[in-house]
Amino acid sequence: MEFKFTVKHNQDSKRAVDALIDEFGISSNMQKRIRLYGNLWINDIPARMIDIVHTGDRIVAHPDKDYSESIPIITNQISGIEVIFEDEHLIVLNKPADLVVHPTMSHPDNTLLDLISDKKLHPVTRLDRETTGALIIAKHPHSHYQIAKNHIRRIYWALTHGHWTKQQNTVNQPIKRFPNSIMVRVVDQTGKSAITNYRVLYSFKEQNLDWVEFALETGRTHQIRVHSLYCGHPLLGDGLYGISNYCEFDHQDNFNILRIDPNLNFLCFQENFNENNEYEINENIEYNCKQYKLIHTDSLKINPQRVAPEYQANFKSLITEKQLILDSLIKRQALHSRLIGFTHPITKKYLEFKAELPNDMMKLFENLE
Repeated sequence: MEFKFTVKHNQDSKRAVDALIDEFGISSNMQKRIRLYGNLWINDIPARMIDIVHTGDRIVAHPDKDYSESIPIITNQISGIEVIFEDEHLIVLNKPADLVVHPTMSHPDNTLLDLISDKKLHPVTRLDRETTGALIIAKHPHSHYQIAKNHIRRIYWALTHGHWTKQQNTVNQPIKRFPNSIMVRVVDQTGKSAITNYRVLYSFKEQNLDWVEFALETGRTHQIRVHSLYCGHPLLGDGLYGISNYCEFDHQDNFNILRIDPNLNFLCFQENFNENNEYEINENIEYNCKQYKLIHTDSLKINPQRVAPEYQANFKSLITEKQLILDSLIKRQALHSRLIGFTHPITKKYLEFKAELPNDMMKLFENLE
């Protein structure tokens, strides 16, 4: 990238580096890159970062000597990746499902960054592999630094199980990685601050589902999914935090509540067998319309870090065959990054972009109508 400007009156007699900071807000790392690896010109003459500048001087700085105007993006060759906005500093994409944003230990290649360019890019916002929608990728470190240091508006749409008691509210609960787990996050008072605002957009009464808009004030891993479960309303189709985690199918496609992972201590199911090793038929046990496969919600013991005690009764009521069938209508969590807003790193103009819903969520809404 290039930093180019004319020295203003209030920048007179400053060092070139101070004028650059005043004009562009460059980071200390960018200052170092210009000084050690880049070029600086004052009035078309090679200069140093410590040189004094004066009103009217023309300053041009490149962080790298092999500076190029822009990084080519080849998204038109990648099926399912929509470019919402692009300039020489950043790109806003509508990410499809089943695609990791950046390389990790478990997914070292074939990521979104690998697919769109062979140059080094800098994701400003990130989405889970199965989450779709708008995200920002910076083309150079300065762009990343400038966007990330300012507020980024992030709006998500999701389908959740059950009907929220309050149509609009804020969830302010810290989040921490669960012990002995790389992926799972839980609410923990010793964790990092996490604030999620939500608003119910529409309630599907017959299906016991809510269409919810979430607005993030912080960006913790799995934040919406963790907070939704904590409030007793897991996302539809969520394989990590959803109701299907607490069930398994037998060979007859029957549902059975189990404790699936002793390390996570999600649930405990107290099984009642008769002398023939069959479930006892008890009027206090709720049938799920399948012989000998029962849901005994009173016996479920739920980790309070997963679902808050005051919401556990509501959560237990969601573990039914009807909700499990609805959960299977989508093969991932029904979560979409609908809108993203930010201050442009160079022009300083506020920009907002919307990402259209993917086909699987569109079909899901059509089936629910």
